[in-house]
Amino acid sequence: MTDPQAVVLNEIIQKENSAVFAMLSDRGKQIFFPKLGILAQSAQAKGKDINATIGEAVADNGKSMYLPEFDNYLKLEVENIFPYAPSFGKPELRALWKQFIYKKNPSLGTQPISLPIATNGLTHAISMAAYMFANAGDTILIPDLFWENYDLIFNKSYGATISTFNSFANNGFDVDAFSNAMNNAPGNKIITLLNFPNNPTGYTPTVKEAEQIQQVVLAQAQKGKQVIVIIDDAYFGLVYEDGIFMESIFTKLCNLHTNVLAVKLDGPTKEDYVWGFRVGFMTYGIKEGSAALYEALEAKTAGAVRGNISNISNLSQSLLYKVYQSPKYDEYKQEKYSILKSRYQVLSKALKANNLGKSLLSDKTTKLI
Repeated sequence: MTDPQAVVLNEIIQKENSAVFAMLSDRGKQIFFPKLGILAQSAQAKGKDINATIGEAVADNGKSMYLPEFDNYLKLEVENIFPYAPSFGKPELRALWKQFIYKKNPSLGTQPISLPIATNGLTHAISMAAYMFANAGDTILIPDLFWENYDLIFNKSYGATISTFNSFANNGFDVDAFSNAMNNAPGNKIITLLNFPNNPTGYTPTVKEAEQIQQVVLAQAQKGKQVIVIIDDAYFGLVYEDGIFMESIFTKLCNLHTNVLAVKLDGPTKEDYVWGFRVGFMTYGIKEGSAALYEALEAKTAGAVRGNISNISNLSQSLLYKVYQSPKYDEYKQEKYSILKSRYQVLSKALKANNLGKSLLSDKTTKLI
């Protein structure tokens, strides 16, 4: 039996865009972020003289109870370290990351997108996307050169079938293979996953290829298919060649058609060199996406996070937010980018000198990332 709180969210999504409701998995339709029960009781207990909740121990000063030895290692405020963070993620960091998405992808303009939901890194974000949209037996279309975690998550954990298409042709992305895979996908719901720069090949589409990918997806939507494009942007920004599409493919899809839901998975792991922090984000975009639709999807996603790992590290999120406030942030980031670019240029020169550049696109054992 569907919980009444899930029913409310389902009704909102159906009203705002019935295609998006059809895209949800059975789990996605059942999930909700609880506003009743323990969470409500904990909220009611805050500020009271006697707080008998046991989720978090509180000291006599009203702040989180913790071991004093941590004072020797941590300089952040207590409230930014020890308490549970919201299952949605810290509000200030979510808002800032949304600003970053617009800043890094200027072609978005003022296109409405959802507020990002915090995840425990990109692996967890992919798992939450599978939770929200993939039923057992659903087919997931992925290029044949892919990160092995996709199989562990979609197939081994959620029972979906991975169907691959050829990655490269004529020294570029095989748009024809992608189009054929989309045309032959079973059922009325199509789930595909795009990962650029690609792991393991490092490949990012050209500007022309990005536009062709957009047209392939649009063609399916115009046929009445509901298309979910999961976008793994783990390596976003690590592009060093002219003529390459510099923005996320999300920008080409999030305002494409009311039958196309773009699900952007990104985070600071590789972008800001914080591999062990385990913070990622999940953001939705669709043509004519309303605030009510996005809020309902955010609530369902936060419910999935809560039912899976409860919440993301408060400390990691707080440290990131502090660093992002630094006037030196952009300078430091550019410095690291320049180092990686110089290394890429040395490697690229060596490959060209040995006539290996073109063969890499067809060598399935090559790992450039």
